[in-house]
Amino acid sequence: MGQTKRLYYLDMVKGLAIILVVLGHIEYISDPLRVWISSFHMPVFFIVSGILIRYKNETDLDLSLLLQKRSRGILIPYFWFSLLYFFIDIFNVWYGKITKPEFIKDLIGSLTFYGVSVLWFLPALFIAQIVFCFLTKKLPKWASVPLIIILAIVSYLGQLYISGIYDANASNLFVTSLIDLLRVFLRGFIASSLVMIGYYACPVIHKKETFSILQLLLGILFFLANLVLSQINGCIDFHYIILNNVPLFYLCAFLGSFALILICKNMRELKPLCFFGKNSLTVMATHVNTYLLYAAILLSWQIDRIVTRAKSYIFIFNIMALTFLFEAIVIVIINRFFPFVLGKGRLFKKHSQENGV
Repeated sequence: MGQTKRLYYLDMVKGLAIILVVLGHIEYISDPLRVWISSFHMPVFFIVSGILIRYKNETDLDLSLLLQKRSRGILIPYFWFSLLYFFIDIFNVWYGKITKPEFIKDLIGSLTFYGVSVLWFLPALFIAQIVFCFLTKKLPKWASVPLIIILAIVSYLGQLYISGIYDANASNLFVTSLIDLLRVFLRGFIASSLVMIGYYACPVIHKKETFSILQLLLGILFFLANLVLSQINGCIDFHYIILNNVPLFYLCAFLGSFALILICKNMRELKPLCFFGKNSLTVMATHVNTYLLYAAILLSWQIDRIVTRAKSYIFIFNIMALTFLFEAIVIVIINRFFPFVLGKGRLFKKHSQENGV
């Protein structure tokens, strides 16, 4: 596989997407805004991953090498951030912020790859990419595409079925943990269909690499369509596989994701967006459970007491600005002193060179 240049506009897309992820976790935003954000802010990460798989020709890689690469880039961060959450949970149990049963449930969730809080995303991404690459590599297109679609449909129907069993056994930790383990795979199978969308859309997007007014206008049109249709479908939660109207979910995911992609592709590079896009995994993993967002909210309340006539959107802006200021500091610290958390550093460079990466 030859060297490929980094696509700055996909970093911008991920930067905007992670901003929306953080914004969506602020309880003070309006319901219509939350509905719009949820319609595509997680699907876009899966779609972008599919674009990058095609762009880098990763389906040509040996599957064992692909597994190593994905384990290093996804599962190693999952392990370290899960360990961090474990110690935070110990602290929370000690101070009575969570109960011991909640602590045990979180521990089992980490061990079964269900994921505590936002960490559900990493195993879902890992499974989605591996399943898609395996089927695409082993089967012809006429067989792999329908199979991935069928897997997604069966997974969603399976989620609807097991939800009733889960609710009926909510107090049985063994049963709920088994169902959560099954949901790890159901999420991944559904997400693989989004990876597939990005993979097959890649040649169309890159057909014209220079500025295209048509692509820009199409992106704006997609944005407006998503804005309207998302309100019809209601709030989506990929974590719990709540998709509401499934065809409408996919349409909104497609429109919202490609609106960002086409608009960013035809913009100049914005380095702050690229910075947070390149480090979106760190932001994803640290903004909630390490209390960075909570600290930003507390500080914004203090600012609100001083600037008493500030509008609500100023309050939200302050929360976002402070959160990403904190995140920038965390990103620099991790990248500089703890790169192994992200599967990087000397140990992993050596390992990568041995495998020809």
